[in-house]
Amino acid sequence: MSSGHDTPEDPQPGPTRESRFEPYEVNRPIPVAVLSVAFALAAWGVATLWVDQGAVEETAPEDEAAEVAAAGPDGAAVFEANCQTCHQANGLGVQGAIPPLAGSRYVTGPAEAPVQILLHGIDGPISVRGADYDGRMPRFGEVLTDAEIAAVVSYVRSTWGNAAPPVEAAFVAEQRARFDATRGPWAGGAELGAVTGIAARLGGGGTDTSMESAR
Repeated sequence: MSSGHDTPEDPQPGPTRESRFEPYEVNRPIPVAVLSVAFALAAWGVATLWVDQGAVEETAPEDEAAEVAAAGPDGAAVFEANCQTCHQANGLGVQGAIPPLAGSRYVTGPAEAPVQILLHGIDGPISVRGADYDGRMPRFGEVLTDAEIAAVVSYVRSTWGNAAPPVEAAFVAEQRARFDATRGPWAGGAELGAVTGIAARLGGGGTDTSMESAR
């Protein structure tokens, strides 16, 4: 029989008490040494990218300019800017008006011929590849440098089937010094032949396959 004074049993935890429990993890900070290494690597990477980018921006234009200067003028570009309008991109000129450069003995013969024509121009009758021309070509001695003339002469002497050796700027300088800059244009193939040895007219079939083209 109960005495009425029984000690109550410990109550079981209810849902409300259980819901108050919150799990947690112990705060474990990253070691200072690891953080220092990480920041140091990041700073080194940023600094390296900055320095490399600055070096490229500063040296690239200078390097490109040096390469262009070492290579010299582009003969094809000089031709396109100064000669192509008349002599055409294929080097065949204009029939009855502008003599061709392709297969011309004045191009593939002694190099002084094309150089002197460029330096002083030509005004008078000239025979090229069996056809006669009597026009005027302007002088380029005051427009183009020795290097540019050498480049364009070398270009036309090795293009469109032409197979003559190139010309150096020093050779152009020698040819420039031979005659006064104000001497005027060459009076056709006859006067030019007296200087270069290229016959003003060819016998036989009239083609430009003569001894001059083999020099």
